[in-house]
Amino acid sequence: MSGRAYPRIGRTSLQRKWEKLPPKGAPKCSACSQPARFRVDVEVNWFRGDDESGRACNEHKNDALALLAGIALARAERGAALAKEVA
Repeated sequence: MSGRAYPRIGRTSLQRKWEKLPPKGAPKCSACSQPARFRVDVEVNWFRGDDESGRACNEHKNDALALLAGIALARAERGAALAKEVA
């Protein structure tokens, strides 16, 4: 077992193609409503494959907790939309 603290930021990659998009067409940060510039992998635990990936602005690219909360909220909203669509 690892002695590292989780959740933590894994790989962060700058997405140049997102910078070229107009502000309304660019993806939004998972933690706030600012345009995203980075794709961030958040390591949830030491198991391989349990990572979450999200989009981040400059302010949130190093904030694992805020990104996880935003990713969970987006996942819940998608689930509710699918449930509403099926019903």
